[in-house]
Amino acid sequence: MSTPTKLRVLSLEDSVIDFELILRVLQEGGLLFESTRVDNRDDYVSAIHEFHPDLILADYRLPTFDGALALEIAKDHCPNVPLIVISGAVGEETAVELIKNGATDFVIKDHLGRLVPAVRRALQEVESRNARRKAEADLRSLNEELEYRVQKRTQELREKNTVMEEDLEMARELQMAFLPTHFPTIPRGVSEAASAVKFASVFYPSSSVSGDFYNIVRISESTVGIFICDVMGHGVRAALVTAIMRALEEQLGEESGDPGPLLTQLNSQLRVILQQFDTTMFATACYITVDIASGRLTFANAGHPYPLLIRSATGNVEVIGSGKKHGPALGLIDDVPYHTHELTVDVGDRILLFTDGLFEVENEEEQAFSEDRLRDVIQQRASLPLGKLLQDTSHEIKDFAQDHVFTDDVCLVGVEISRMEARVEVAQ
Repeated sequence: MSTPTKLRVLSLEDSVIDFELILRVLQEGGLLFESTRVDNRDDYVSAIHEFHPDLILADYRLPTFDGALALEIAKDHCPNVPLIVISGAVGEETAVELIKNGATDFVIKDHLGRLVPAVRRALQEVESRNARRKAEADLRSLNEELEYRVQKRTQELREKNTVMEEDLEMARELQMAFLPTHFPTIPRGVSEAASAVKFASVFYPSSSVSGDFYNIVRISESTVGIFICDVMGHGVRAALVTAIMRALEEQLGEESGDPGPLLTQLNSQLRVILQQFDTTMFATACYITVDIASGRLTFANAGHPYPLLIRSATGNVEVIGSGKKHGPALGLIDDVPYHTHELTVDVGDRILLFTDGLFEVENEEEQAFSEDRLRDVIQQRASLPLGKLLQDTSHEIKDFAQDHVFTDDVCLVGVEISRMEARVEVAQ
């Protein structure tokens, strides 16, 4: 955590002795700071504007003032400055109410040993919040700049079709660049052939630029995460939103172990960005984690086609998530909680994730391939090696399409659990 070179601490405290005690605790905790003390409302408001504090430490009870009112003033005048209430004796209900109303923390004067950790947490929260806001601002700025460039280029495209073709080819290359070039291994450092979890994929880009994207990451020495999404629409804008999705997904690394919170955060941040567009944009997504140490598979779904699970013990194909509570596509609705669900997997089990282009492809009679037919095709080929299973399935769909031209991307990702290990050692 980085702190200002010299932290500015505003203390709302009527007792000089208590004020000096608080300063000594901060100094002994290794904080470098300068401070000023006030004990009434007028001086408190003046200090906020003139001293520009980085942190406010407010006594709850003063002769003519109190911490609750100080909190309300701080929320109006310096909402981004953390405020920690310090008091001699306040009931638990009062403390909880202060926190609910926006206080960063609450410390009892008889337990000032909690003060420095509370201060450090508060500063870390401010730093993290500022970083998120900067990232959102940067993304908005990037989006505005890219939107400007797209609009300018659109005018040029009307005049020169060759320029349009060059730009679309660039967008296709950008889209392909977001796909993994190699897969993580468990344990780390072994070859993909020796990995306890194996992967395979097929990707057929459509005749126009679309927004399919997937990523596979190692979360721990026994856990991998598989993310797949499908951005609505085609063209440069879909590729642009795909780029934004990739950036956001990588930014949320610390949430990657729990699918529900990850999709919740993605939705929140994508919503901020897509509201800047003049047309409705959204992305369906599914995120799965597989832990070979526990045999635990967790997943969350945002309006995406349900993945399939091939059970090695029976050869049956199961739908992952059918009947579970799932959220809508990302970027459509504010403050949507996405829920994590789980099931158990075993050696030889396979998971297949895909976008809707795989089963919505139509033949010359305009008949869709359909999800039911997709499950039947996979069921018939369940015993094939993973890579061949994916290739044969995609070839079956291409044959169904007859002209072999897809109007949407076709993306299919396979995961196979080669072995389960209670403890996975990192390869030397």
